[in-house]
Amino acid sequence: MMKPRLIEADFPLREVSEQSVREKNIRHGHISTLHIWWARRPLAASRATALAALLPDNPRLRNEWLHLVRQVAPWEVVNSSDAGGENLLQKARRLIREAHGDRAPRVLDPFAGGGAIPLEALRLGCETYALDCNPVAVLLNKAVLEYPQKFGKQDSVKNLVLPSPKKGKTKPEQQSLNIRASVSRNPLLAAVEAWGNWVLEEAKGQLGRYYPADRDGSIPVGYIWARTLPC
Repeated sequence: MMKPRLIEADFPLREVSEQSVREKNIRHGHISTLHIWWARRPLAASRATALAALLPDNPRLRNEWLHLVRQVAPWEVVNSSDAGGENLLQKARRLIREAHGDRAPRVLDPFAGGGAIPLEALRLGCETYALDCNPVAVLLNKAVLEYPQKFGKQDSVKNLVLPSPKKGKTKPEQQSLNIRASVSRNPLLAAVEAWGNWVLEEAKGQLGRYYPADRDGSIPVGYIWARTLPC
């Protein structure tokens, strides 16, 4: 019979909720920028609830572990080179393994959606499985969970296929296409950046005339067409 979990005894709801709300204003480095997804779970809440659900309830250690749940909720813990955040995650992973017979527990998210829950389970050192019947969600989860681990390390791919800048182009955005895998510590990042710039330049060439610059030089990114009828 499974022992009661920490989350069943107590949970720092206020602190985790505050970090989840704060996270909505974070863009750089957040998986929400990959694609808009319905009912996307905050990473802070996913990380904290996963940790509290994977740890058993131990009345003697309850306050200490609840404090750890609070500590791992902030965005800086997973998006900073500071050793403090990594130490907290290492401690969480160690406690989880100890609570599961010194092995990584299996975590399944059968409705993975944008990938928040399986991503945080991976961060906590779990053997993670993600499923979804929506092909867009499947691609999102591959981009969040699978591709970074397969192709995000230096030497993870032998050949990195990158677009070539058009002849005669000297603009900075064209120069940025000249990325070489040999100088890239992260070939996946290099490929995404290069092909993203290529798509942007192709789109500008084909669609730019439909988006003329305003008098102040700003370029519109969208139009709203409305038709009015007399009541």
